[in-house]
Amino acid sequence: MKIRSEEMAKAKKHDEEKVKEKEQQDNETSNAANEESVSKENEENKNNKETETEIEDKKESNNEEVEILNNRLLRLQADFLNYKSRTEKEKLSSYGNGVSDMILELLPVVDNLERALAAENSENNTFKEGVQMVYTQLMGILDKKGLKEVEALHKQFDHNVHYGVAFEASDEFEDGIILDVLQKGYTVNDKLVRPAMVRICRK
Repeated sequence: MKIRSEEMAKAKKHDEEKVKEKEQQDNETSNAANEESVSKENEENKNNKETETEIEDKKESNNEEVEILNNRLLRLQADFLNYKSRTEKEKLSSYGNGVSDMILELLPVVDNLERALAAENSENNTFKEGVQMVYTQLMGILDKKGLKEVEALHKQFDHNVHYGVAFEASDEFEDGIILDVLQKGYTVNDKLVRPAMVRICRK
């Protein structure tokens, strides 16, 4: 009876050890699973951080590309506006030069007409009237093209628009005043095409 009781005690102890060993194995398995879960979670967090960094890098890269393209577009727009302005100025300059050259060639005709009108010939007033009509018509056309006479008579000499060819003493006028206009000067659209040929007062 005593032997049986000892065997039962041993069996109970053995069962308790088995239970403890099972619990220990279960705990180890649970701990391993927890560690694996934490490891996976850390790995996922790391991957997420890397993904966020990549997204931020791509955003910065895209912003830089957009800024580069915007700057390039602004430069192209400025270049186009400069080109347009330059071509407009060249066009106006070419047109102005063409008109000036044409008028310069016609000025001797104007001079001759003025001389014919200045000649006193009372016996032939019809001729003078015809010349006057032609002169008036011609000056009207040239005026529409921008022709203006340079003011000179009794004005202060200005080397920018006057061409002095002679000097004369005069008590009536101050020094540097234009006494006489030998040949009229003209501008076309404010551009000088021929200076006035003048005689100047010198004390």
